Amino acid sequence: MYCGRVLEKHPLDMRQFNPMAIVEIARTHLGSIAEPRRRLILENFIEHAEAEALGDFDRLMASCSQRRQEYATHGSDFPAPQSYAELEQHYFGLIAMNLYLIHFEAEKIVVGTDVVFVEGVIHQLYPGHLIGSFFGFEVEDHDAVYQLTKRTALTFIFDEEGKGAGEHAWTDGPTIPEDLVRVAPEEVPAAFYANPLDGRSPPNP
Repeated sequence: MYCGRVLEKHPLDMRQFNPMAIVEIARTHLGSIAEPRRRLILENFIEHAEAEALGDFDRLMASCSQRRQEYATHGSDFPAPQSYAELEQHYFGLIAMNLYLIHFEAEKIVVGTDVVFVEGVIHQLYPGHLIGSFFGFEVEDHDAVYQLTKRTALTFIFDEEGKGAGEHAWTDGPTIPEDLVRVAPEEVPAAFYANPLDGRSPPNP
């Protein structure tokens, strides 16, 4: 699937912010695929993306392979988990820090027999107080919520059972202050203030 044009990189109007955007597009694309193996991995991709959008940790981890994991990041210095146990820590932290609310504008989705490739522009919400530790520069308001906008490409890898076995991510370079815009308080999604992991202990390493 190709959306027919190269997407421009610019902040998203928060009235259009939809963490299920990639799920909806992938479900539409699923209708064009007949081969069982390709359908299997795209169905897992949809399940994984929907669980992440909801901050449903148990469902998210159930979509991931316990056989092996291989993560890689290119264009950023974020640590990449290399086992199921490390992945549990990664996703628990992602949700606990309110970094799971992501709108992915899809430019391309390519479904093979072992990988799903997506490319487009990602819009991710960040609490202001975390930006310094993640990106090495400070924002004006630590109490505010910021929208990060980056062009990115992701290759999702699947095991023999069709479970997610890794992600290789590319971005358009290190995050700079211009990649972030402050979100008006009234435009922050309600889900941001109702973390699904509140009161829950992280998994053992």
